[in-house]
Amino acid sequence: MEKENRTFCPLDRKNAGDTILKGSIGEMEQRILKRLQGPEFNEQFLIADLDFNQERWFTNYSGDISGRFLEIMSLAGKSDPDYHSALSFMLKKVPENQRDAGHFGIPVDWSQPIDYEKPTADGSRPPVPRMMPILWGSSRIFTGLIEAYLSFGDEKMLACARKLGDFYLHTEEELASSLRVEEYRATGTYAAGYATCYFPGMEGLVRLYEVTGEEKYLRQAQKMADFRQEYQFDRLPIEHTHGYLCCVYSLLLIYKESREKKWLVMAEKNWKDLVEGGYVMPGGGLLEKGIPGFNRDEGCSQADWLRVNLLFFELTGDAVYLDMAERVLHNQLKINQCETGGFGHRRVLYDEFGVAGYGTYDEEALWCCDFHGAMTLQNLKKYVLMEEKDKSFVYIPFLFDFEAETGELSVRIEEMKAPSGHRRWKIEIRVNAEEKRSIAIRIPDWAGLISLYDGEGNALTVEKERNMLYISTGKEGAAYICDIICPVYMEDRHFHKLCPEQAAEEKGFVLRQGSDLLAVRNGEKEPVILERLADDREAVYIFRCLPSAVKSSQSGQVQ
Repeated sequence: MEKENRTFCPLDRKNAGDTILKGSIGEMEQRILKRLQGPEFNEQFLIADLDFNQERWFTNYSGDISGRFLEIMSLAGKSDPDYHSALSFMLKKVPENQRDAGHFGIPVDWSQPIDYEKPTADGSRPPVPRMMPILWGSSRIFTGLIEAYLSFGDEKMLACARKLGDFYLHTEEELASSLRVEEYRATGTYAAGYATCYFPGMEGLVRLYEVTGEEKYLRQAQKMADFRQEYQFDRLPIEHTHGYLCCVYSLLLIYKESREKKWLVMAEKNWKDLVEGGYVMPGGGLLEKGIPGFNRDEGCSQADWLRVNLLFFELTGDAVYLDMAERVLHNQLKINQCETGGFGHRRVLYDEFGVAGYGTYDEEALWCCDFHGAMTLQNLKKYVLMEEKDKSFVYIPFLFDFEAETGELSVRIEEMKAPSGHRRWKIEIRVNAEEKRSIAIRIPDWAGLISLYDGEGNALTVEKERNMLYISTGKEGAAYICDIICPVYMEDRHFHKLCPEQAAEEKGFVLRQGSDLLAVRNGEKEPVILERLADDREAVYIFRCLPSAVKSSQSGQVQ
């Protein structure tokens, strides 16, 4: 009989904030945090979507950039309002720019018919309904306000969040109505409407319930979730995967707080629709639009996909979500980060059978992806160590370089040099309690034979259960070396493992080793053009690995 999955609690806010990411993941984090200290992210730029002091991108999405800034600086700044030169300014100015109705942006009569912004003269931007961008921006500043309150203890931030939460309650009849849905659908503004802009507000409502205990906010989020499903705003294809995943994340938060299974079932269906429908690329990430054949990814979607899978694991204990989280973290998110350290869009290339590789970097998104990519790496810190509720043992979901502690236990992991086809880590554990602690390490889906050694290099007996490797620390702690054989293996482009004998030649296949998708590169920094696809676009990373590509990889560098 199959045992039930174990569930684990992530690190609390303080311990997560003190966690240090190292190695390639830590480098990715430091690059983006340094990027956000750049001169582009100044006071006037950040506040412009609230006070309209300048014309810049997406000021109509009021609260979007300003809210994302508050969120990441609250998470990364360790409760220091001087962490960023603009942070104190933003904490002061945000409340001054909130409307009496509770939202941010221009005054709006929410009961009136759709009011459109004028299109640009060159036709680059079509008419956009004024209401919906405001709702999107308000959804992003919602979580920023709550994180700022938790970090700085600023009661003004909580007051703003309450006021915004009440806005969602007071506009329910105007926004969550079948008449308004039909109005938006008739105009063809689906992406700029409900699916993207209204429903992500659920996340802030649940977070507000978490900090206040006021059930009216949780109930409103539940009503919106029901409405989303009833009117099929959760159906694929979709125009905006970032907005879609914000909704899936919200469903999981609703389940976490209510423990009503229906919300988890909704979220699981959305996850399966994405994975089984072929919307997840071989790199483990998603396109900007959930439309097969769309030509670029988006950093925000990769960030969301990572945090969604981490929360799925926290709530279910099913390691399949860790396998997916690992894929996007080590592949899609890394590929999406550009030379500046920011995140944005990379071109996606196709052949007749689907995603075949990546082209050159397309665009850094200073208005969203830079912030959201940084945010998800801070969120990751909650999950590097996890504990069972009774604290019987500590769980390590991922093997990569970091330092973290639970309060009773300190863990340091560092990857070591290893023979070809192996991955090897040094695991140092310090116990800050009177009794010994047991440690469990996830056995990834890609792992071959696992060997465990003590600090002197002596082989230890390996105790395994399902997908976990157990070790006991003793009262003083200990050091271990974990060695995993990482064979190169084949998959189709939908994560199904293949045997060499299978007829994969026609559609091509993907080569993987460990957590990494194998692709050819020449040198560390400058990827070369590997080939030109049928549409004459340049392929830098190739997912379509036919024999010729496999042979060429033997002389190139593996990424």
